[in-house]
Amino acid sequence: MQCPPLPCVLGLLALAACSAETYRMEADAEVYRILGEKRETVFGPDAEVPFKVEAIEDSLRRRLLGELEGGDSPQLHLSLEDALRIAAENSRDFQTQKERLYNSALALTGQRNRYSTIFSGGATADSTGVADETADGSARGDLSASKILASGARVLGGFVTSFFRVFTSGGGWNTSSLLNLSITQPILAGFGRTVTMEPLTQAERNVVYSVRDYERFRRTFAVTILEEYMSILEQGNNLENQRANFENLKLNKTRQEALSKAGRTPKFEVDQAEQQEFSAQDRVINAQAQLATLIDRFKIRLGLPMAVELELDAGVLKRLSNLGVHELGLAESEALEIAFGRRLDWQNIQGSLVDAQRQIGITANALQAGLDLTAAIDVPNEDTKKPFVFDWKNYEWAVGLNLDLPFNRVPQRNVYRQAIIARAAASRACDELEDNIKASIRRALRDVGASWRSYQIQKKAFELATERVNSTSKLIEAGRATTRDYLESESARLQSQNAVTSALVDYVVNKLRLLRDLELLDVGTEGLEIDFAGLERWTVRDTSEEKAPESGEPRAPEADRPDVDRKEK
Repeated sequence: MQCPPLPCVLGLLALAACSAETYRMEADAEVYRILGEKRETVFGPDAEVPFKVEAIEDSLRRRLLGELEGGDSPQLHLSLEDALRIAAENSRDFQTQKERLYNSALALTGQRNRYSTIFSGGATADSTGVADETADGSARGDLSASKILASGARVLGGFVTSFFRVFTSGGGWNTSSLLNLSITQPILAGFGRTVTMEPLTQAERNVVYSVRDYERFRRTFAVTILEEYMSILEQGNNLENQRANFENLKLNKTRQEALSKAGRTPKFEVDQAEQQEFSAQDRVINAQAQLATLIDRFKIRLGLPMAVELELDAGVLKRLSNLGVHELGLAESEALEIAFGRRLDWQNIQGSLVDAQRQIGITANALQAGLDLTAAIDVPNEDTKKPFVFDWKNYEWAVGLNLDLPFNRVPQRNVYRQAIIARAAASRACDELEDNIKASIRRALRDVGASWRSYQIQKKAFELATERVNSTSKLIEAGRATTRDYLESESARLQSQNAVTSALVDYVVNKLRLLRDLELLDVGTEGLEIDFAGLERWTVRDTSEEKAPESGEPRAPEADRPDVDRKEK
């Protein structure tokens, strides 16, 4: 029995359909290409960052969980660089941001497909009969292509063919084919590129916003990792100081006991020394508990199993101390100029303001009457035995107008009114962010200045406290000072020693926060890293004028600049 040609072809095409894995790979390739293009648009050609949405299969977390299941007790020695890299690979927050960025680009692929030429096709086949007397079979296949034009026109072209055969008669296949083309062009509501292409326009802009959000998250997240890392080091340093203080107080108590036995000091001073020893021991216990809590929080931040033992690199404090703590030489006016020229969230909210303004015009268009021009042509086949030979002399055509009078536009009216309100809300959000940026820059400048002054003060206080402890020890041996004097001097040294470390950490964190708020923090291209050379910016000792780098600059497209006057705060 001879098979009808078109259904056979369609069946073969269906069998050759792509696998799910092929579709996934196609989606990834298209998304990654889009993200590369948009990142180049935002940051320039030299700002490429490798991106893959899936978390790595052989992640550190999985390896550690495997070791724990095997009965091992894994220990990790983490440098700051290791912590940043692990955070980029394992952090749940980081993975969520990657997925948001990927999904925004994936949505854009759907919109781009919507405005491309879309092909579709299908086929049906069946056979019917009555007992063994009659039997017939039929098949139908169709192919079509559609496209939305920028003017708003919808173009649809198609080919339909049907096959029929009566098996009991012994005849061949009879065919009926039709080639058709139709176009519908809005003339009033729905006309024009702005209205028609709006979903694609918004999807394109949303990816740009997501690229900026992702980069700003990377910078903010890197500072967060550093803050928590430094907090652990600071607490570890405090714990060591508390332990040293505890040992000193133990020695002091032993010394006071010896002096008391020799009759050179009263018993109550021995009791004072012992009481201070107990207090110091209690502070050590509390410091240990606080350190363990900070480490557990850090494990969660990094996405590491809780049972893993972490050891951080205390040498980071020494490295940062060697960089120096310097007075900031950046004026507020200059800082604000840099911030408003570079802040990615500021560029995004300005773009959102433009989007809201554009929506007013689009929703207003829907309030008009609907008037569509339609045209169509159908060409049948010439012979029932020749499905692909068309009778162009007997084609059928139709032209018409469809009018939808605007008697009831309540839904469209409400959407239009909501767009106006949304535009006002977007303007307020823009004003609020402007104020918040100014406030954050002012606060960051104050914090850097305060931490610099605090560091200078605490260094001097520690030097004095150390001299005081040494002199008090000598005075006690000479019988010219009391135990209380020594305890007070030891307490002052402990406090000032902790304060020096705290001031150093505060200075580093505040300076990096300032760089983050100015959108000048370099977090690298692979995973996460922090360039501590940024701490050298705007120091008083540097006489050269600091300028923002010329390459890799985020720049706002002209379309993102709202066409409304912005008042200065």
